[in-house]
Amino acid sequence: MVYSSGSSSENRTVLATRNRDKNLCACRHPKISVERMSMSDKNPDLEKCKYFRWIDDELTPHYKNAFNNLKYELQLMKDNSYAARLERRVALLENLNVEATATKEIVDGELSMAVEENKQLRGELKFVRMKFRIGMMFCVLLATVLLMQKAKVVG
Repeated sequence: MVYSSGSSSENRTVLATRNRDKNLCACRHPKISVERMSMSDKNPDLEKCKYFRWIDDELTPHYKNAFNNLKYELQLMKDNSYAARLERRVALLENLNVEATATKEIVDGELSMAVEENKQLRGELKFVRMKFRIGMMFCVLLATVLLMQKAKVVG
């Protein structure tokens, strides 16, 4: 790890901060220098104030390689965690899709039954109307026959 001190805003690559020596930077608004441990191979991005001071030597290749391997494994763990969350979401969506499909089939079945019942009721209504018309025609015919017989008797 390489420690640096500086007066900058928080950076995502910063692992830890501390201040030992109370040194001030030479900015217009000087601040006490803060030691930071960088998580990257390059210096962390320092906004506005670029003041820093190295307090450790650079890591040996062995430790740098070990550190980079740890960073890689940490990223894999994060990626796997994200992938696992996505897999759980996909499984949940698949379950919801199965439930929606089953519900749709039930509703479609009930709708088909309602449509068939409606057709049957329409058929029955047509039959009742036809019987009513026949009955009315019979009544008119009967009334006509009765009036004709009454006219024969009277006339």
